Amino acid sequence: MTKAKPMSPQMRRLHNLAAFWDAKFKACTTDAALARVCFDRARAAARRAQDRGESSAMHDLAALLAEWAQRLEDAERRHAA
Repeated sequence: MTKAKPMSPQMRRLHNLAAFWDAKFKACTTDAALARVCFDRARAAARRAQDRGESSAMHDLAALLAEWAQRLEDAERRHAA
């Protein structure tokens, strides 16, 4: 029987991160809770990216959210017209 190769610290961190978010997703009982978890996950990822030197990460997240909100608002205006 061969021994499993030990995980690198980076792989262990990513594995733990995936397990953390998986548990959060599974605990969601409403769409609002799911949206909060998804936002928290995206914000945490943007912060990690900024820590790695990707200075535009939070701005990119904000732009993505603004675009999504704009699409819904546009649809709402079309529906109201």
